[in-house]
Amino acid sequence: MRTAIRDFARSEVLPGAAARDASGEFPAQLVERLAELDAMGIAVPRAYGGLGQSTRLQLAAIEEVAAADAALASIYTAHYLAMEVLLVGADEAQKLRHLPGMAEGQRLGAFALTEPGAGSDIGSMEATAQISAAGWLLKGSKTFISNAREAGLLLVFAKTNPTLGFRGISCFAVDRASPNLSFSTPQDKCGLRSSPTYTVFLDGVEVAADGLIGTVGGGGKIALEALNRARIDSAAMACGIAARALELASSYALSRQQFGHPISEFQVIQLGLGEMQALLQVSRLAAREAARLKDQGADLREAASIAKYVAAENCFRVVDRALQIHGGAGFMRESEIERLYRDCRVLRIYEGTSEIQLLTIASQVLRRADGVA
Repeated sequence: MRTAIRDFARSEVLPGAAARDASGEFPAQLVERLAELDAMGIAVPRAYGGLGQSTRLQLAAIEEVAAADAALASIYTAHYLAMEVLLVGADEAQKLRHLPGMAEGQRLGAFALTEPGAGSDIGSMEATAQISAAGWLLKGSKTFISNAREAGLLLVFAKTNPTLGFRGISCFAVDRASPNLSFSTPQDKCGLRSSPTYTVFLDGVEVAADGLIGTVGGGGKIALEALNRARIDSAAMACGIAARALELASSYALSRQQFGHPISEFQVIQLGLGEMQALLQVSRLAAREAARLKDQGADLREAASIAKYVAAENCFRVVDRALQIHGGAGFMRESEIERLYRDCRVLRIYEGTSEIQLLTIASQVLRRADGVA
């Protein structure tokens, strides 16, 4: 399957990546092709329309897509994040209702948590959900939401009790066609430009009673658990970008001549390439270990945060080194390295900043030091 995804990524995704970056056009046909390749629900259980395969295979597919176009990989991983919400929080009836269409690629998913004033501190969100005759009435807004306008289903988090902070958050499955649900124009971003993000407006959106995912007040816990699981996907995306940067840097080093020799013969270039490979492989190993724990049903909070932190930070270092090897040519807009540089920067911010990952890791270190299992 990895070979099939790689062939698709190299022959169909990579050739148009620069043009999509320039235009910001959503790659609808490529998302459809991922569905045709049975790649939209790789680790989702067969009972819910997925392939029931390992998370490691899912990571391999994400890495191959990211190596060709990080923007498409961002659309892809955002879809998986939405499905993680259902896998960890939904009841059996809700899973059977929503997951098959998503896992088969007929319906894209979106995860709507962040607000203009609530990023890392989700307990400060202001969106509300009030009990209504139909079930629930949602009001407020969300921002930086990937896939929002293109998704068939949005997993929206809102306060059912504004006085309880984190414990007052609940989660709702919101159909894209719901009345009073609207979206901004695509936000103008530094990178991942053909993976659109939006501000989402909830102007009295009605959700049926069975649209509540999990329990009232349980949405915060669902969001964090889903993010923990999805951070492994972000790590795979980082590995894909880093792998492409290393590939480009190696090829350039072999072809670029200075002082009568290919620059690949210079020790300083060799040291850079060696460091890049080491950083990439460490990131892959961290992601695979987190994937192993996830598939075993083990506590993966620390492993997932380590994978996300290491892969995101290492990716930036690898891409930065690749640009340095390219010199001035890598700084030009037409350079693929320039696009990778812009695309990789957000990995240290979204789905939990690098600083949040370190705090999560530290909390586990302190628990063990305090004798807490």
